[in-house]
Amino acid sequence: MLTFDPVTQDQPNDPNYPASMHPVMFESGGCKILGTMFNASGEGAHPVIILLHGFPGNEVNYDLAHTLRRQGFNILVFHYSGCWGSEGDYSWKNLAEDTQAAINFIKSDKTAKNFRIDRERIILAGHSMGGFAALYCSIFHDEIKNVISMAGFNSGGFGEILAGNKMIYEYSVQTIEYSSKFVKNTSAQKLLNELIENKNEWNLLKFIDKLKEKNLLIIASKYDNTAPAEIHHIPLVNALKQNNAKNLEDHILETGHSFSDKRIELARIISKWLERGIKNYYR
Repeated sequence: MLTFDPVTQDQPNDPNYPASMHPVMFESGGCKILGTMFNASGEGAHPVIILLHGFPGNEVNYDLAHTLRRQGFNILVFHYSGCWGSEGDYSWKNLAEDTQAAINFIKSDKTAKNFRIDRERIILAGHSMGGFAALYCSIFHDEIKNVISMAGFNSGGFGEILAGNKMIYEYSVQTIEYSSKFVKNTSAQKLLNELIENKNEWNLLKFIDKLKEKNLLIIASKYDNTAPAEIHHIPLVNALKQNNAKNLEDHILETGHSFSDKRIELARIISKWLERGIKNYYR
């Protein structure tokens, strides 16, 4: 048990195994992906959280990375293909494939040894499109049982809406057009069309049988204009509850998409969930 509060207090110093940060690089589809590893202090292997940011990645959640590292977790934050210095082209497909590449990177012998990682205890956590990537990629990994989604997208569900509503499509083009300039070789229309083309494969509601077996923390924001809870959060949570999800905790915080004025509350919820759910890391 911790003897301090990782949300508001620094951990005691371990001179032999201090907390640290390291630049990392791995490949996805032949492209170099750039990231940062936050190493927890203390001897021995630590569980690792792959912390996935959204589109285009202005909010990287480093405050959460530091908090959860103080709690004893290693944290990997990386930038998807075609954004913030990583090679390649940006696309939602690459976002999911890059997450898979990050899982492979964490599981490699070299990474586990260099960063003192317990490869049996991998947690996926993500914000916005990163929330989608965390939930979606966990479907293909029975061994990854713990997933956190913050203001997460249901990419396929939104693709269905775009396909059937021209007004929402045109409004969405205007909404993401500026952000699309921060990533490489794409456009607002191309990104939205990709959601439409993959509306069946990427609809999280079609994977409830898999997701209900996970240990899930799903957090939404009440005043979210980017991933409205009515579209992305409530239908997913209701479907999970109706299908007797074994371990589900959900929250709707009174804030906007980036949780900008609820960062401490967000960190507290995640920290407590991780502390209560530690037994699930060994299942």
